[in-house]
Amino acid sequence: MSAAVTSRLERCRGLLGGLGVDALLVSAAADVRYLSGFRGADATLLVGADFAFICTDARYWDQVREEVDGFALVEVRGELLDGSVGALRATGAKGRLGIQGAALSYASYRTVRRRYGGGLRDVGAAVTRLRAVKDADEIAVMRRAGRVTDEALAAVVAGGLVGRREMDVAWRLREEYQRLGAEGEAFPAIVAGGAHGAQAHAIPGERVIAAGELVVIDTGARVDGYCSDITRTFAAGQPTDELRRIYDVVLAAQLAGLAAVRAGAHGRDDVDAASRAVIDAAGHGARFGHGTGHGVGLEVHEAPGLGRTQGDTLAAGMVCTVEPGIYVEGLAGVRIEDTVLVTADGCERLTTATKELQVVD
Repeated sequence: MSAAVTSRLERCRGLLGGLGVDALLVSAAADVRYLSGFRGADATLLVGADFAFICTDARYWDQVREEVDGFALVEVRGELLDGSVGALRATGAKGRLGIQGAALSYASYRTVRRRYGGGLRDVGAAVTRLRAVKDADEIAVMRRAGRVTDEALAAVVAGGLVGRREMDVAWRLREEYQRLGAEGEAFPAIVAGGAHGAQAHAIPGERVIAAGELVVIDTGARVDGYCSDITRTFAAGQPTDELRRIYDVVLAAQLAGLAAVRAGAHGRDDVDAASRAVIDAAGHGARFGHGTGHGVGLEVHEAPGLGRTQGDTLAAGMVCTVEPGIYVEGLAGVRIEDTVLVTADGCERLTTATKELQVVD
């Protein structure tokens, strides 16, 4: 068993007592991958004090044997959860079973409850939060993901923006990720020009980018399962003075947020507050409606939180984003985002593309 799998499995087992459960049924796909290394779909893990099973069907048995070390394979020949709980019962387990309620549909929950016959306890995000602090191997992969993201974005923007459809720019990002050896994009890219950019999660479409507009591009590569996340706002041709002023406020807010990131800082009280104070002071507080950041890893949104209403205390080894924005309905949106590694006394940017306003024809 690899050192990483051994460490992760033991930390997972270490949760049992504190959660008041005798075993854990892990069904969230990212947690399955983190604990076992399995990259496929449709698998669950069963973790107890003296057993560790990975349960899946015939489509993945050979893949499990290639990728997974430290978990015994349970060859399920029917419904996955039914077979998983059947394997647990075969161990003689009768105590309380921890489940990940957010990863189970109500129908799936009913299947587990009926098949197990014992007590169930929703353990919430306890297993998922094991992933919050990254180890050295994860950090190395996420540095690569950041470099790929920077390079792909630069290559696509070098082709110009004026006269291109938003959806074509988004498509070119996917092509660049593949060319650079990534698995693909971490999430569907946002490409939004002009007034469309005032939608924080705009969907790129047929709209043609016009001269004089700001263009928000939010994208990220996925490398070896791990995500990157960057947003840059570009000027498609010369912007107005008003648009430049808005951009400058967001840049100052993002720099203030980055300066607040360090081990021991709080995502809400320190990082979000620092960015939000700059935007509030400029009179745009009502135009910044989302949180300043989020954790990144095997999922593009995970712990820690850096929101305006809730957040987490940061620790060295966590990876998160800092992404304030201003959205002016009918005019434009501006967002600037980096993925950063939290360190003892600050942060390391994993996405390093310039944040000075770039004017692109």
